[in-house]
Amino acid sequence: MGRTPETESLRTKALKGGVYLTVRHGAMVVLGLLGALFLTRIVGPGNYGLYNAASGVFGYLLAIGKMGVNIYLVRERRDAPLELFHLAFWWLLGFGLLLAIGVGGLMAVLGHYWVRTEGFIPVMLSLIGLLPFALVSAVPLALLERELDYRKTTVVEVGSQVSYYLAAIPLALSGFGVWAMVAGFWLSQGASVIGFFVASRYRPRRYWNGAELRPMLRYGFSVALADWIYKAQSLTPPLLLLPMVGSEAVGYVALATRFLSMLTFVKGITSRLSVPAFARIQHDTEKLLNAIREVMQLQTLALGTLFALFAAVAPFVLPHLLGQQWSIASLMMVFTIVSTRTLIGALFAIQTSALLVKKQTTLILKANTIYAVLLVSLTYIGLTIAPQEYKLLAFNCADLIAILPGYWMRHAGVRRHIGRLRYGATLLWTGGLTAALAAPWLGWWLYLIAAALLAQPASLRQMRELYRAIRETRRKPLGNTD
Repeated sequence: MGRTPETESLRTKALKGGVYLTVRHGAMVVLGLLGALFLTRIVGPGNYGLYNAASGVFGYLLAIGKMGVNIYLVRERRDAPLELFHLAFWWLLGFGLLLAIGVGGLMAVLGHYWVRTEGFIPVMLSLIGLLPFALVSAVPLALLERELDYRKTTVVEVGSQVSYYLAAIPLALSGFGVWAMVAGFWLSQGASVIGFFVASRYRPRRYWNGAELRPMLRYGFSVALADWIYKAQSLTPPLLLLPMVGSEAVGYVALATRFLSMLTFVKGITSRLSVPAFARIQHDTEKLLNAIREVMQLQTLALGTLFALFAAVAPFVLPHLLGQQWSIASLMMVFTIVSTRTLIGALFAIQTSALLVKKQTTLILKANTIYAVLLVSLTYIGLTIAPQEYKLLAFNCADLIAILPGYWMRHAGVRRHIGRLRYGATLLWTGGLTAALAAPWLGWWLYLIAAALLAQPASLRQMRELYRAIRETRRKPLGNTD
């Protein structure tokens, strides 16, 4: 079946953007890993855990503050007036100020009476102070993403990452501890906000229209509510793990998650590409299903390969890089579990984007609500009954178990509202790469299982097809979208 020029242009833009970002970000992974390792060696797990407990609260407030407005702007029609973006800017700025003041005060009280960890309240309030600025940067970012202009967004995001380490590492060496990371956060956020405004050439103008704001917030709230519930996971380390186990446990979770976030840039890329891309073909079921399948395959291979390589090398390298303050066995246990969860989730993150484009927000809301309830319940029970030496394992297993029902609901939702999705070789890749990922922790014999699954004829055939598709895309000149 032949492709129309419009469809080919979309497929070329999406795959080309994904390939470009993957290569570009892949080079930055090395810098990011070295920076994180050097910084954590200096500050230790306690300070690192304290900072990340506070940043978890900030991340959750950032999700609340956006209220899905950024997604609304990305999926709005191509000829949307610029006034719509001005309206979003002023709403995000005002809502961000109110949120920072109100929730900041509430979290200060909660930190005093429940968390009771020295330094938590001032560090948390220092991060929350930047919330309004982080929110308004969603407007110029949406302008760039509407055009699939991920070259510019990549430059800004990489610059922000570099800025963080330029401030944090020298201050950590000078003995500022957790405040070195706070300073790095401030500089990186400033670089990100300024960079997005410069790259998009967007300048806010005075504009307000309540009638136009209502549909934006109505749609945004329907999308954001599910996201708020899902991202409740970012509150479990500061509000459960920190008071019940201690800041060092949060440090292990934070560092493993930090490694994971550096390795999962592909997941962020494909998820961001999928919303504007899927929106253009949402009325053609066959093309939409094929697009979901292709993105799942690319994401699974990229993520699984990176995870497995990191897990194989880390036990030999990390002891020399992190020093005696860190338990490498505990760190690798956490990394293996959270990476397994992410690799399985790669099959369903893209399905979530497709369901949102199809306006199945209620389904996502139900799945995320079940996840949040199970997560809090299982985490609290696990941390209460587990012996001290197993509390960290119980915390991470609770998250892995809690998410599984939500994944099944997403699969069922795609089948009901879009069509039957063929996983095919993607399941073989997921199983094989999961085995390779767990081998350094559970036993090297798992590499035999990984090889057996990945070397299946169907698996190899699908890899060749995906490789040919990427090569065809890269042969097109960057300026040619026809």
